[in-house]
Amino acid sequence: MNTVKIIAVALGLTLISAMPAQAKDPCKAVLCLAGMLTGNDGGSECKSAVNDYFSIVKFKKGKFKKSATKEARGAFLQQCNSEDEGWINKINSAYGTVRKGF
Repeated sequence: MNTVKIIAVALGLTLISAMPAQAKDPCKAVLCLAGMLTGNDGGSECKSAVNDYFSIVKFKKGKFKKSATKEARGAFLQQCNSEDEGWINKINSAYGTVRKGF
């Protein structure tokens, strides 16, 4: 019985590791979030990019840390070298400390 469990776990781990990982795209997040600042929602094309940004959340001792979250989200957006620094700062000023996305 233990052999069956070991084989099942090994198979499961193999399948999980074989799935392609989706890298977060900071440039797409910048474009979509800039659109949100101007009143556009970007539709379904932007859902994953916006979720990527808002999934960056920092806690300390179980409490939401606004400043650490804003800093981490800003660092994520800064990875997009092709975007204007002004937009990145505007986005992070508006949404950097928001606990949940839209």
